[in-house]
Amino acid sequence: MGARAVPWKACSDFVLACGNIHEPYRFCVNVIEKISDIIPYDQAVFLLLDGNRKIARKHFVGFSERWMQMYLNYYAKSVDDDFGLTTDVFETEGSGHVDLIDWHEIDWIQNDFMRNYIRPRRLSQTLSFTLFDLKGAPATAFALDRLIDGKFTQLEVETVKLIAAHLGNLYKNLFARPTAQVRMWDGIAGVDELTQREREVLDLLCQGIKPVYIARKLRISLGTTNKHIAHIYRKLGVDSKQELLVKLLGK
Repeated sequence: MGARAVPWKACSDFVLACGNIHEPYRFCVNVIEKISDIIPYDQAVFLLLDGNRKIARKHFVGFSERWMQMYLNYYAKSVDDDFGLTTDVFETEGSGHVDLIDWHEIDWIQNDFMRNYIRPRRLSQTLSFTLFDLKGAPATAFALDRLIDGKFTQLEVETVKLIAAHLGNLYKNLFARPTAQVRMWDGIAGVDELTQREREVLDLLCQGIKPVYIARKLRISLGTTNKHIAHIYRKLGVDSKQELLVKLLGK
């Protein structure tokens, strides 16, 4: 980038163009492919996450199948033939999360990942950013790589921070806003007795989200989450998640 200031117009045009896409996967594909016009990279990836932080869909640019599989093996864990993220990243003060890793600076780490993935691929730096849902939990993660001795400038990092902040707001407005659709548990006896927080927990339970991830999404402790679940079971007259699902499906 030759300019010495953040390219505001280019960033604005880029974000506005993304706003014309109303399907999450295509939105992310557009981001990863078009952002190279502003922030050039050698290769890139985005991971679209579900409520349990498992990778629902993924898209790679410039990766071979071999490296793609190795990347997933190192950065994710296999769960029922799918992948789940192992890192804990949350939104801070609505500013999103942008991270720059300089692989040369951690050359002293000699583990399998560094020996088998970083060094053979000649990775120099990775610039990543994350978009979040309304609860501040990660919804999709992007990573831009430069190889050999390629480095991102401070201006490019600041530009990505600007883009990530605007994309984050756009993503929430397009895909994370609650809808007025009928919930699975509407009309069930006992629902009227639930508190607002218990309704939030029940809504997430009905999406198949595990208690540990419900706690993270709602930013409450796992113990508090389990207490809410116990109250939900008592008020709805069930003793387990299985009984709850049977009741919901049989309403």
